[in-house]
Amino acid sequence: MAEVETIDIKIPNLGEAESTEIIEVNIKAGDKVNINDPLIVLESEKAAMEVPSDFNGEITEVFVKEGDSVDEGMLFAQIKAEPKKKSKAQPKEIQSSNIEENDVKPQKTLNEIIDISGVNAGPAVRKYARELEIDLTKIKGSGKNQRVTKEDLKNFIHSAKNINNFLTFSKDDFKDQGSYSIEKLSKIRALGAKNLHNSWVSIPHVTHFEDVNLKALNDVRAETKYSLLAYFVCALSQTLKEFPYFNASLISKDEVLLKDYINIGIAVDTEMGLVVPVLKDADKKNVQQISEEINFLAEKARERKLFEKDLVGSTFTISSLGKIGGTGFTPIINPPEVAIVSLSRSKKILQLVDNIPVEIEILPFGLSYDHRVINGADAGRFCYHLKSLIESIS
Repeated sequence: MAEVETIDIKIPNLGEAESTEIIEVNIKAGDKVNINDPLIVLESEKAAMEVPSDFNGEITEVFVKEGDSVDEGMLFAQIKAEPKKKSKAQPKEIQSSNIEENDVKPQKTLNEIIDISGVNAGPAVRKYARELEIDLTKIKGSGKNQRVTKEDLKNFIHSAKNINNFLTFSKDDFKDQGSYSIEKLSKIRALGAKNLHNSWVSIPHVTHFEDVNLKALNDVRAETKYSLLAYFVCALSQTLKEFPYFNASLISKDEVLLKDYINIGIAVDTEMGLVVPVLKDADKKNVQQISEEINFLAEKARERKLFEKDLVGSTFTISSLGKIGGTGFTPIINPPEVAIVSLSRSKKILQLVDNIPVEIEILPFGLSYDHRVINGADAGRFCYHLKSLIESIS
């Protein structure tokens, strides 16, 4: 019979997280745990994640507490582990590693996707721009024949810094105005603020508004248990197939990357802030599958059980405030996407049909789009197609 051994439990791979904090410790010395039982919960700038047990056994010591900052590989507990049963199957870690290695493609750098061969600039300026990954095509040269000088490059850097300044205030600004308290934003709220700011100052947003008659959809939903959001995602994924520029990313000033896959980000309001889990391959799923997956992802988000893989790869995002209220709102684009839809609360209005007032229920929605990629006429056609699909559902 194999002996029970004491094993160190360490912080796993944290991906690209720069700062990770323990927000829950679910174990103490003497606790019995099974494989996949949650030991601790970590919160990074992007999401909260559970660290599950890889063993059955008894916790002998815990070295961390809530609020501690941790790094990958740090020892946080020890366990007297029961012997694992031998299996002929390939270890899960190796299979997972192979999948990641095959699926993840290296990202191109700015220098690889932007052609600056036509820019009038000297070798020193080009070298400096390469090192800082600055697009020389965006700089208007002040030298002879519009030659870009070092001074032009410096001015461009300083102006970019000023544009991207994150406006905040000092507590001294509120001195003698009254009592106050200070609370620290959760990492997710803080990251969201930074990303939204960068999106707003760097992307020319335009918003198109539309109303959808819900009569046909309400008739169908009376016979099913699926949410309005599930039907909307289904119609949206089909619309994106017809309008591929809305399912794209801008990779240079004159190139757009058109994606063959459709992954819909669903913004979910949680106690720790707004998170956007991603429904993968939405165009290949029926309304039942979409409804079940939305509910599953939303529940994981509220319970802080989302993993990094649940939050990446979206090609288009939906933000819905229907249950909260409001007559309409302008959503901010989630880069590198080029458009986002907002859903507001439905309302009942009177509409004349053959000169007779008829009460109908409408759903207001808004489409914010990157005007560098999408023009107003295309936005109008996109919204009309989406509206028509929902209004003709049967």
